[in-house]
Amino acid sequence: MPTYEGLRLKVLKHWRLGLANYRKRQLKSTDFTIISNNCWGGMIYESYNLPKESPTVGMFFMAKDYIEFLSDLRGYINGKLTFIKPEESRWKDMLQISGDKRFGSYPVGVLSNGTNTIEIFFLHYHSEQEAREKWERRVQRINWNKLLVKFNDQNGCTETEVNKFMEMPFKNKVFFTCKHWPNENGGYTFVHQFPRHEFIMASYEPFGKSKYINITKVLNNL
Repeated sequence: MPTYEGLRLKVLKHWRLGLANYRKRQLKSTDFTIISNNCWGGMIYESYNLPKESPTVGMFFMAKDYIEFLSDLRGYINGKLTFIKPEESRWKDMLQISGDKRFGSYPVGVLSNGTNTIEIFFLHYHSEQEAREKWERRVQRINWNKLLVKFNDQNGCTETEVNKFMEMPFKNKVFFTCKHWPNENGGYTFVHQFPRHEFIMASYEPFGKSKYINITKVLNNL
């Protein structure tokens, strides 16, 4: 039986794709790169009918690994990507991973910057070969001069990761959350969702122009 979240995602997909060309005409340029901790970046490219100019689409990071990834973004982007068996993941016992019936059916990558490693969960890829080919192809498309960095409160996110993200020197960044955090001083996009969850659900992350944030305006200001 379809879940409420699944039904919302299906409905929003039609809205996202159906108005994509209209949104695209509102953009000043289309060569931007979105770095995202989950599938949101890919959804944004689709919502403007654009090619995916980022390797971080169709996948997700655990929050701690994502902050590590951002701490040396160029180092990891230029680093070595390998793959492990899902059961070898250091995050396999985390509820966000073990509680998802899809775990084990998609590739799990390990990315190294030469000093540390992080894991990437290629949720919407069918094989290691597909994940590697698309990662390497999209790495070449990154526009470092028009970069939007996005984070949210999913996948084990704690106050530590939020504070580290807010302190990072990226010129353009957004943070989506469904709850309030200590030391909020701008840069937070609070989204109401029903039913309530401990973290923001994918179907509630904004795209286009919403009452929470105008993504088109954000992209035009890159």
